[in-house]
Amino acid sequence: MSKTRIFISSVQVEFAVERQLVYDYLLADPLLGRFFEPFLFERLPAKNQAVTSVYLHAVEQCAVYLGLLGVQ
Repeated sequence: MSKTRIFISSVQVEFAVERQLVYDYLLADPLLGRFFEPFLFERLPAKNQAVTSVYLHAVEQCAVYLGLLGVQ
């Protein structure tokens, strides 16, 4: 059984800590970790391609897009 990929997104600066917390939680939880593979865009290595194209391709590879919204 393959894991469901979750793209974790938000405004880059404001919710960087929260994105990392969700990522770490999904990896560390024994049950959720069996079924989900979290993805953070900033963990991709730098590429010689347009950022928008790389971003949209990464989103297409995930089954769930989790957008963190709010005001700080």
